[in-house]
Amino acid sequence: MKKTAAAAALSLALTTLLVFPEQAGAANGSVTCSVVSTTLSFNAYDPISGTADTLPTGTINVQCTSTSNGAISVTYNLTLATSPARAMASGANNVTYDLYTDSARTIQWNTINQVSCTFNLAVKATTPSTCSFYGKIPGSQDVPAGTYTQTGLAVGGTLELRSGANQRLLI
Repeated sequence: MKKTAAAAALSLALTTLLVFPEQAGAANGSVTCSVVSTTLSFNAYDPISGTADTLPTGTINVQCTSTSNGAISVTYNLTLATSPARAMASGANNVTYDLYTDSARTIQWNTINQVSCTFNLAVKATTPSTCSFYGKIPGSQDVPAGTYTQTGLAVGGTLELRSGANQRLLI
């Protein structure tokens, strides 16, 4: 009997545990930022092939508003917590996966390797920016068909603001 795809739908929801909105002092104004993550959706996984055939890209949306009289460079560094484990569940069955900071999927996203988002915030403007992260299901996982999900994977981060003179602003 031939096995069918192990998962009709695999999805992962990241929970951003950053203290936002973040406000920072800027020259004659302030900067307020918010961060929202999206769901990373994996395609069907086929355990018969023995290799991963799902390579999704996820996004984290950062939006900052400045009341400053000068341009500001914004950098978010997002760290992925080590707990809970990176495994999606369907009942008692689990499918493990990995998250990466690069599209080649060579640098695992963890507590050391961060997803870093840098963009410029114009004078008295609101600027959205999108940061990407990448998923992969390792091959050779013999699991039954089902819908596998995981929610609440924690993300922490830091915010850095620099003025046009490349001076770090008070955060």
